[in-house]
Amino acid sequence: MRTSSLSAPSLAGLCTHVQAAVAGLSVDTTVMRLRRYVYLKSQAMLLMAERFNLTPEWEVKGAFSLHLWQDAEHSSWFRRRVTEMRTPPHHLDKTPDPALEILVQELRSANNTLEFLTGLYGVLKTSVAAAFDAHLAQSNPLTDHPTRRLLVMVIAEERAQIAWGEQAIAALQRADSNPGLAASLSAWRDHLNAYLVAAGGIHGEDERPAAESLPGRRATTPPQTISQKPRRDARFPRVWNSRGIVPADDRPVHERIWWMMNVRLQEMHVSELVASVLAEWRDQPWEFYHDLARHLWDETRHCMLGEVAFASQGVDFTKMPSHTGFAAYPNAALPPADRYAFLWGIEQGLMGKSGKQAEVALATAGRNDLATAFQDYDWADEVLHAQIGRRWLEKHYGTRAAMDEVYQRVRPAYDQMKADDLALPGRDWWPTFYEKHLKDKAQHHGESPVGTPPGTDSGY
Repeated sequence: MRTSSLSAPSLAGLCTHVQAAVAGLSVDTTVMRLRRYVYLKSQAMLLMAERFNLTPEWEVKGAFSLHLWQDAEHSSWFRRRVTEMRTPPHHLDKTPDPALEILVQELRSANNTLEFLTGLYGVLKTSVAAAFDAHLAQSNPLTDHPTRRLLVMVIAEERAQIAWGEQAIAALQRADSNPGLAASLSAWRDHLNAYLVAAGGIHGEDERPAAESLPGRRATTPPQTISQKPRRDARFPRVWNSRGIVPADDRPVHERIWWMMNVRLQEMHVSELVASVLAEWRDQPWEFYHDLARHLWDETRHCMLGEVAFASQGVDFTKMPSHTGFAAYPNAALPPADRYAFLWGIEQGLMGKSGKQAEVALATAGRNDLATAFQDYDWADEVLHAQIGRRWLEKHYGTRAAMDEVYQRVRPAYDQMKADDLALPGRDWWPTFYEKHLKDKAQHHGESPVGTPPGTDSGY
């Protein structure tokens, strides 16, 4: 007997009755797969954090920042879904399969940026995306809609990551004159694929070959992929430990706004500090790593705002001095918790009226709509970062006073490093650069009188 219905689609438009009348994947199978997704997403995030300072290519740092945050988000979504399916959240940070751990270790042993991109995007992420597609095809569209909804959102971002990776791999290959490069990368792909097959594929459900058929492992010793010292590629001729001399408050508002855009541009070194904390501060709750991944991406976005500002005026930002000292000094001199406490002290100090609020006021006074929007969002993000810092540092140090003590202890040594840098020849580069490249550009509806409002220096 046919069931009468209205003309509106049934089953909330998710599928037809026929499509829903197929059993699909069981709860146990789905949970098993989700645990593997959690592991691979979490490990991909950590791998990018580990290589962040070691990676000299600016655009790769930018993509890592976005992709590691997205992977942290995906891992969190899958973790929560596991707990909704009769499964407690225990052991979600344990390796679900020793063969998967070996695969990750082999990927970690990539010799350079190009090999790492090839392994991450060309092997791991491509295989993960295919596994997600297969999961959607095999699961019931009604009984497991919550998992499917997550997969649809994750696949869209995963495909975008892979597309970027393919373009980046092609670009780095074009820039490499090694005649044996193509063959070397092909062998590297085959090597990683062999270890993926040995893990039964992403789902762990495929037949596994005998262990003796595998190629010899690269990762026979712990790889040195975590670097405290930030790197820049050959396009950056001047890498210093300070930004240079800050323009005085009596300089024109227009000039001080552009200096503020330079401060934004230099925030890659904040990401480089956060990446080192993310990679080296072990045995924390997953939520800690998720929060720091977001913090890292925000700081790189701020850096990108500065990049956009200078690019809009035809200025090649790579020829500007690049300040790495804010990461280089704390990363080398401090344990991870103290690094993050030092950063928190800086960001907490920017919550007053002379900090981020003054930066927005400066951009507004200069009638620069783009800079005002940039600073407005930068301010909102920094409020979040101060909250993240308090949340995790108070758990570690116990009190706000103890956190502040770390900042007060570290700040003089950092300031001395900058002072030593500013004593070297050429550090007063800004006035000449501004006069040549920026003075007559982007006035944006006029300019307020000099000297108002007071300026601000982030302290980074």
